Amino acid sequence: MSDSEGGLSRALLSEQAYELLRDQLLAAEHAPGTRLVESEIARRLEVSQAPVRDALRRLAHEGLVLQLPRRGSFVAGMSAAEARNAYAVRAALEVVAVDGVVESSDPNLVPTLVAALEGHLAAMVAAAESDDIAQFVAADAAFHRTVWETSGNDLLTRIWPMVEVAMRNLTVVSNRLYYKRLSDVAATHPPLVEALRRRDPAAAQMFQEHCLDVWSHAEEEPPAPRSAP
Repeated sequence: MSDSEGGLSRALLSEQAYELLRDQLLAAEHAPGTRLVESEIARRLEVSQAPVRDALRRLAHEGLVLQLPRRGSFVAGMSAAEARNAYAVRAALEVVAVDGVVESSDPNLVPTLVAALEGHLAAMVAAAESDDIAQFVAADAAFHRTVWETSGNDLLTRIWPMVEVAMRNLTVVSNRLYYKRLSDVAATHPPLVEALRRRDPAAAQMFQEHCLDVWSHAEEEPPAPRSAP
């Protein structure tokens, strides 16, 4: 098989297929258990099956796709135990990430990070105003991913994609169940930004508690059904 299609390398096509499929899966466009047929995806993306196969392997590594021998690829679901474990890991690593930022000797690191976080926060507020849960969760994930990427710890950057899956899967539900408005969720983030701006020694604990707050709600008794707005 050729390593290029229409002048585009297989690596580039694989990356494009990966990004498209990952966005669809994180936006919950396919229900857990849905079979992902390589030939159908390739036809839809107008590429051969090889880039799609590469993309599915990457998504399987991140936990978004389940690959079964002789049966194919399926949209992965997440059990309560898996989500709990993922959040325990995330809470611990939030401390590592934030400590890396606060303790950095680079004088430009924190101001640059704060500016980026304010941009993500503005995106959260805009999504809340339009009640766009998908865009809100995307901006929320970008907020925390930026902190991890700025920490200077390359391992955190490699781990983040797996953590993000659990974060999105849980928060897309919890934000609706446990908060009256998406703007209430957005309002929990400015104190985190201010703590980083001040290089507050308590910033890491604040981020950890912010993370665990979502799971504490999930561990509570199910709330009463919300009435229609």
